[in-house]
Amino acid sequence: MIPTMTAPLDPGKETRIVDVHGRNVVVRQLNDAQLLLIAREARLAQSPETTSERRLVAVSRIFDILENAIVQDADKEYLMDLTVKGTLTLTDMTGFISVFGDAEEDEKPRARRGRPAKRT
Repeated sequence: MIPTMTAPLDPGKETRIVDVHGRNVVVRQLNDAQLLLIAREARLAQSPETTSERRLVAVSRIFDILENAIVQDADKEYLMDLTVKGTLTLTDMTGFISVFGDAEEDEKPRARRGRPAKRT
């Protein structure tokens, strides 16, 4: 049986644990559309042509998507408390994406590249 701390609410998506300010937070993998939207909103938030109102919308959407990746309600409350205190940053939450990495790369065996043995 899977312990409650790591039991995913959505068994159709892979979950991982991310350390956020000393707490293990269980997150589910974001889908491609969510990742594309995060990238789009991040570009808008960083663009000098973006108005301050639109920049706030972009950051809010990014936080909403990342919050949706959090599996357990207690972890959501913990992160909300950190946000209210001003100690949680968007950078703290980038682990929600990077923790999954590229699974295909992890599965490929590494080819050993070297010089062929010299025959004398």
